[in-house]
Amino acid sequence: MDKASLGQQAAGLEKHPERRFKAAFEAYQERELPNIKQDHPGLRLQQYKELLYKQFQKSPENPFNQATVSYDASKEERLDALSRKRAEVEGRLRD
Repeated sequence: MDKASLGQQAAGLEKHPERRFKAAFEAYQERELPNIKQDHPGLRLQQYKELLYKQFQKSPENPFNQATVSYDASKEERLDALSRKRAEVEGRLRD
């Protein structure tokens, strides 16, 4: 990868995950609700939502589980955080 593409990806790191949490959870809930209804038939909607919330807390789609940097981080710090996160994901997927 060249430096320009790394810089663009580093700029895409989420600095404020709390702003994205609600939208990310709603998208996850909409996608996973039919699956969880098949796995656990007969529950109430609120019980399904509680199960989905517990699953989302561990999900890589959760903005709080993604690479974050402080608001005043330098470009090098952002690139380091991005490369560490990428290496972690690659290591997990190799296994």
